[in-house]
Amino acid sequence: MKKIIGTVPFLNSHPLTYSIDNNSYKDYKTIKMLPSTLLKSLVNKESFISLLSIADHFSNNKVMSLEDYCISSNGKVDSVILISTSKLKDIKKVILDSRSRSANMLCKVLNQELISRDIAYDFAYPTSDTKYISEVGYVIIGDLGLEIVSSRPNGLNIYDLGELWFKETSLPFTFATFNYYGEVPSSEEINILHESYSEGSKNLSLIVDDFLINSKFKIEKKIAEAYLQERIIYKITEKHLEGINLFNKLSSKFANWEKNSFNNTDK
Repeated sequence: MKKIIGTVPFLNSHPLTYSIDNNSYKDYKTIKMLPSTLLKSLVNKESFISLLSIADHFSNNKVMSLEDYCISSNGKVDSVILISTSKLKDIKKVILDSRSRSANMLCKVLNQELISRDIAYDFAYPTSDTKYISEVGYVIIGDLGLEIVSSRPNGLNIYDLGELWFKETSLPFTFATFNYYGEVPSSEEINILHESYSEGSKNLSLIVDDFLINSKFKIEKKIAEAYLQERIIYKITEKHLEGINLFNKLSSKFANWEKNSFNNTDK
């Protein structure tokens, strides 16, 4: 039986799992799930490594992160956005994206800790057909977010949450990292992740072409290329760790995290 690596069904994950997705390893395969379901899959041992949101990493004391790769941005990210027919200062309610805890928590931190505004919240699963109400903002992640950035619909204001975080903190924001639960992955398994990303990073144009052929979302090629080549950062740095720990501190006012820092290194 093949060992499973849990990942997300978004363009940004493809470079990380490129070789595994292409069946280069007979004993391993990827399964794509919404970010909100990956933690349960990992804890239930359905996967042995999962690309968990940073919020899910904080949520379980027994989940530990590898420290090499991530999905992050150093400013604009394009795929984690707040949209509204109103200006940012006029938004009174935000509909959070039910698929992502990290993006939702980031929105709350930006509104209430860094920009100091009280906002009402609700949840919904966003679609291309969503009808937008005045004075309401909508958090949208993933390829649908990219489609909106690509099409720039008339009458919609688009606020990039990665960019807003960077303006307030001068730090990258880390949306997800590879995590394991219980048994530590072997050096061979870690090397598979290294090899997979190495091949993916060399084949970004092929990844984009394949994605645009098979995706239901209408995204301009230049937007998709810039997204993988410029927006998304895949390597964890000390600045990333600083940003992760700051986010943990600020967001702990809205969540009962089991960790007080990345991998609980600040016990």
